[in-house]
Amino acid sequence: MPLLEAADGWGLLGDNRPPVEFGEEPFLTLPAMPLGEAIREDYRTLHLSLRGYPRALLRPQLAALGMTPAVMLAGLKDGARVAVAGLVLIRQQPGTASGVIFETLEDETGIVNAIVWPSLFAKQRREVLTATMLGVHGRLQREGEVIHVIADRLVDLWHILRGLTELDGPFETPLARADEVRRPEPGSLRLVYGQGRNFR
Repeated sequence: MPLLEAADGWGLLGDNRPPVEFGEEPFLTLPAMPLGEAIREDYRTLHLSLRGYPRALLRPQLAALGMTPAVMLAGLKDGARVAVAGLVLIRQQPGTASGVIFETLEDETGIVNAIVWPSLFAKQRREVLTATMLGVHGRLQREGEVIHVIADRLVDLWHILRGLTELDGPFETPLARADEVRRPEPGSLRLVYGQGRNFR
């Protein structure tokens, strides 16, 4: 049979060349995936990455904005003005906290606990509920070994996180329920890096 003769031996013993009737095709070598893109794809599929942390790659931009790494907060005095940034892990609004919101942020050096008073939440509801990467400006509060940042201004840093790669399209992943926010906006990085676990 001519068809089987043309395909004779194709795919055997590791020979991945196409059948003769398709002609010779050169083997292609694809360029290596940039680190930022590889980390983003890890987060898109696994929700974590062992290659690196997004915040570490963005350190120069965040340092230019005056953002302090979490590990350095322990060396600051109580009441010091500080700005921190990180991926939002958890948002909590305990029923016994009189409307106070607690946000847990993570950068490549550790965890930052931010406190958002109800008055600030009323002004910056969108940033509190939707930011994937949040910048928090405020005052450091120290109670023994426990450190918080009392927020007086919040900044959604999606534009900096987006600069991690040149990829644009949204990726569908499960979203936590947070207030009336049910769907991310087009191009939102919450679809890749998640939006944190939210209070209900």
